[in-house]
Amino acid sequence: MVYLIVSSCSKRKDDSIPIPPSAKTLDPSDYLDDPYLIDRIVKTREKIFQDSRAQVGTRETYAFDLYIRAGKAYSKIYEHYYQQLKRLILQDNCLSWFFLSGGYGIVNALEKARKYQATFNRDIAYKNRIPYTTPLWKLILTDTCNAIFGKINPEYIYVFGSRDYTQFIKKTERWKRRDRIKIFESYGSSGLNWISQKLYELVKSLMNRNIDEFSRRYRGNFISQQFLRYKKGAGRVHIC
Repeated sequence: MVYLIVSSCSKRKDDSIPIPPSAKTLDPSDYLDDPYLIDRIVKTREKIFQDSRAQVGTRETYAFDLYIRAGKAYSKIYEHYYQQLKRLILQDNCLSWFFLSGGYGIVNALEKARKYQATFNRDIAYKNRIPYTTPLWKLILTDTCNAIFGKINPEYIYVFGSRDYTQFIKKTERWKRRDRIKIFESYGSSGLNWISQKLYELVKSLMNRNIDEFSRRYRGNFISQQFLRYKKGAGRVHIC
């Protein structure tokens, strides 16, 4: 039984942890069978990282470490479960973790990755003068997600991120069928803290081998921070 988590990249990144020699690593050919998609992923990444505004780093680390060690949305996971979670991903085939990324498109936790700056959010890109990459990735990213979901065929998929990131998942066949998939969509300036709590609860449930409890707590397929705010503003209580 495999669970698949898809979460967003982070503005802050940590490339301080080198990948040990001969350690397990993955690349797109490990989770995609279609040579065309693999080629498009690789070439799109190359195009983005050739842009000087992307400020690509020189040190390679696991994508897992790049985001989990520094990203605000991962602060609670890093504090409580970093080593356990890393061991689980490295040693156990029951969990696959991918990051939606303005630079990499979608990247497995065990892929080699470097620091960069790129985003799916137009306003953030223009404000910070970094590449806005949605126009490049929208042509292939949903097809790539469809292919990943089909190959891994997970028992359940959990997706975390703002609308800039979840938009790609909402176009997948798995989401259209509402087939064992949940999207947690953040909203506004408090979004990263909201996502951090939800990710912490999910990882805690995984570590305690009680993932069903997490799924019962959040019964719907779409859990929206914006919708919960609206409901609270209307004077109603939402039990999560």
